[in-house]
Amino acid sequence: MRDQKLNVLLIGAPGSGKGTQALKLASKHKLKHLSTGDMFRRHIKKKTSLGLLAKSYMDQGQLVPDQVTNDMVKSFVRNTDQGIIFDGFPRNLSQAQAFDQILKTHSRTLDKALYLEISDNQIIERLTGRLYAPQSGQVYHIKSNPPQRPGFCDKSGEALVKRDDDNRELILSRLKVFHKETEPLLAYYRKKNLMSVISAGLFPEEVH
Repeated sequence: MRDQKLNVLLIGAPGSGKGTQALKLASKHKLKHLSTGDMFRRHIKKKTSLGLLAKSYMDQGQLVPDQVTNDMVKSFVRNTDQGIIFDGFPRNLSQAQAFDQILKTHSRTLDKALYLEISDNQIIERLTGRLYAPQSGQVYHIKSNPPQRPGFCDKSGEALVKRDDDNRELILSRLKVFHKETEPLLAYYRKKNLMSVISAGLFPEEVH
């Protein structure tokens, strides 16, 4: 199988390392990286009809409806010739079923679903110590992946910040949603014989 036609899904809780591993796999196998968070931000910045619709829900603190997310993914797949690594989509069974149809419509197949398995306690430790560079997108951790110069990005030199949602209360809330909505995907993809479980509690290079 040629790398450029490889289609891979990453499943994992917030803080499991999906974004880090997605970037590594995308670079290694020349894949396009579809991150739902980046996708939302891009549509909102460009003020597309889907972006404005998504923003109307986000501004009210509501989840973006599945149909809006599905339509964004459909547009991404339609305009991409390379293989794709899907990071953060689908997040529930309804989206997974829509995802099957999106792939079928564009003559694609899902080659593998990778579940990044990690304990809730490790996730809390990771996220409460996470630092982020807004411009470069680089992510650091005060213990496991500190910048060379404390408080500043190695790549851009900009000041590092903590994300607003990287506090214990919100992390626990996000984990609760993940366990309820996303974990059923594991059974769904096991039934399709596409699931592999990766121990994600290690250092990023070991996970890779």
